[in-house]
Amino acid sequence: MGAAVNERIWFYYAKEVQVGPMTETELKAAIAEGTVQSTDYVYREGFADWKTLSDVGELLPPVKSHLIAVPAAPAAQEPLSRRAPRAQMQELVVAHNDSHVATGHIRNISISGIYFETEDAVFQLNDEVKLTLKEGKGLGKPMHLKAVVVRQARENGLHIGYGLELRGLDEASRSRILEYVKRNQSA
Repeated sequence: MGAAVNERIWFYYAKEVQVGPMTETELKAAIAEGTVQSTDYVYREGFADWKTLSDVGELLPPVKSHLIAVPAAPAAQEPLSRRAPRAQMQELVVAHNDSHVATGHIRNISISGIYFETEDAVFQLNDEVKLTLKEGKGLGKPMHLKAVVVRQARENGLHIGYGLELRGLDEASRSRILEYVKRNQSA
């Protein structure tokens, strides 16, 4: 196998057979070949239990986004298309997954996603992250959300911005975000 000392060790379960240990590179090759399907199970240290491949963002092929260097833009400038109305926000947030933690601020929010800015460049595209929004003036009480990294942008070489697509939004959180957006959306 020849895995590097710090490389994660993986297992998969497909066609009633458990395979592994193997490196992430070997597992990704098996996925690319079609040996492991999205409904098959994968496991690595740090997981509480086996997960379906489709639920493990770090193994999924990248979405149509990539890390880009962008000049600082005025806060009012927004991309041309949005799936849901957004509002500017300045709320403290902690983002984390099994491997990393980052603190920073939400710059804007909608029911479909969040733009999160931090000095901690620790997440990759397709990483699943959990967000803890502190109690603040914007959304009222603390919130716990789940998201996937769909976009990254380095800004002024100092901060990294993450476009996060929200997943599994419960009705109470959805309502609070919608109310905030309605109150604070730019005309």
